[in-house]
Amino acid sequence: MFIFGASVGSFLNVVIYRVPAKMNIVFPGSHCFSCKNPIRFYDNIPILSYFITGGACRDCGTAFSARYVIIELITAFLTVALFMVYGLNTEFFCYGILTYILVAITFIDIDHLIIPNGFIIIGFVILAVFLKLEWLTIGIIDSIYGAILFSVFLFVLGVVGKFILKKEAMGFGDVKLGFVLGAFLGVKTTILTLYISFLIAGAVSLIGLLGKWIDRRSQIPFGPYLACGTIISILTRAPANENLIINWYLSLMG
Repeated sequence: MFIFGASVGSFLNVVIYRVPAKMNIVFPGSHCFSCKNPIRFYDNIPILSYFITGGACRDCGTAFSARYVIIELITAFLTVALFMVYGLNTEFFCYGILTYILVAITFIDIDHLIIPNGFIIIGFVILAVFLKLEWLTIGIIDSIYGAILFSVFLFVLGVVGKFILKKEAMGFGDVKLGFVLGAFLGVKTTILTLYISFLIAGAVSLIGLLGKWIDRRSQIPFGPYLACGTIISILTRAPANENLIINWYLSLMG
């Protein structure tokens, strides 16, 4: 599973770079952006090749970004984690695809402050197929309510935030992404995901402000936080469609 996940991560690196640039994600093949020479197949092995080549092009010596191998490692570990939680079944397949989409969205949003509509459309199509085949444990009604709750909450927050801050507080791309995520998660897990997402966003923003890496005028992509919240919710799944975090919270409440 680790090797499979790393291979998916290698493909996601291509997607993350080429989709915002409106380039074909298949052709041309992988090549050095500096000398334009194609990367040899033995230099294109996920994770390993970066260290074998010293993180540089074999032909011209131009350094490759360490982020390539970081994304491959992230995707590999997430794939293993999903397999440990779900096993090799339809839910692993469903949530695996959603996770890979979220990894791509995260880094594109960080780089360009956009969430391409193509990912939203793919999410809708895949979700419709999964629900039709009954590959997800949530029902259609729960899916619809989750989508409405997630997207409406983000939309209202964006409107209120814009009124108070006098600037865009929540992009519409985040609202559309929220609709898809809510549909995948259902109502209960949507609430948990929103809570985790805003908790992480608040903590990171506070650290950034204290460290003076960002200021109050900085544009902060929210897609990565929604992705983190969703993935954490997916990975804390418990039997009978329960969630470990929710169960822990309810036990504290008595």
